[in-house]
Amino acid sequence: MVSWREDTQLRDLDDEVLIEATCIRCLHTWLQSPTALLLKVDHRDVYLEEVAVNLSCPKPGCRHVGVRLEVIRNEDTSGFVGGMP
Repeated sequence: MVSWREDTQLRDLDDEVLIEATCIRCLHTWLQSPTALLLKVDHRDVYLEEVAVNLSCPKPGCRHVGVRLEVIRNEDTSGFVGGMP
């Protein structure tokens, strides 16, 4: 069974999307854009599973390799706002 991380390439994500990464060891959490991550990898066709396995924690003193990824849609989610008169 293929998970969403194995099926989604980093270049498939829009600029409005943010990636929340959490270190597996120290639980430090940070946000990165797909563009910033693309600048760090060797090739454009990297899958999110590869990013999760190979991304290192930026926290000084940790530098553990391996994170948990969440994709955050940074879209306008305001729906219909109305009420009774």
